[in-house]
Amino acid sequence: MRAVVHGSYGPPEVLRLEEVERPTPRDDAVLIKIHATTVNRLDCHTREANRRGGVLVQLISRLVFGVRRPRQRILGSEFAGEVVGVGAAVREFAVNDQVFGITGLSFGTHAEFVSVSESSRIARKPIAMSFEQAAPMCDGALNALACLRQAHLQKGQEVLVYGASGAIGTAAVQLAKYFGTRVTAVCSTKNLELVKSLGADAVIDYTDEDFTKNGQTYDVIVDAVGKHSFKQ
Repeated sequence: MRAVVHGSYGPPEVLRLEEVERPTPRDDAVLIKIHATTVNRLDCHTREANRRGGVLVQLISRLVFGVRRPRQRILGSEFAGEVVGVGAAVREFAVNDQVFGITGLSFGTHAEFVSVSESSRIARKPIAMSFEQAAPMCDGALNALACLRQAHLQKGQEVLVYGASGAIGTAAVQLAKYFGTRVTAVCSTKNLELVKSLGADAVIDYTDEDFTKNGQTYDVIVDAVGKHSFKQ
């Protein structure tokens, strides 16, 4: 099968298309033909050994993923596709099932096929959703939903989403509106119209205004990019 691989850490130029061996599913796993995947921040940071995070973070990254070179040559963690093979012990899925999911630090989805355990984070794809729509759901929308559920949102509450133009942020804006709240979205100048189109009731350009110092208060604040401390 074809896959995008990297044999060393570095910029996008270290990636190349290569023929590799197709995975064989274990007894408790399914083989999936991938129709759609993503390139997300986990892929990019791992590919460059988290060099932008500082020396300590880079050292930890290399200890986890390979000191001199990456142990997992195929990146990609999100997928949507079709089951084409099942292990002898698999009971929940069958050949031809359309599924989506996330492999996390196991990666492997930047390829034509991936094998994942039946008990891993995989589910049947909603019929009304395309493969291209399903693949990005796990990192962005499901993370956002998990955060908002912890907040126990109520109709009419004031919610602020910081980092509203990223994968988690764009989903958080739409989900918060779905739950009936009034949403203020914080992003950069170039993305103001984008977050408005997602349903934000108010927008703040963080290059012009610090939302922690404008005197406004909110029932829930979602920092989708981890840029602020809890004290702030």
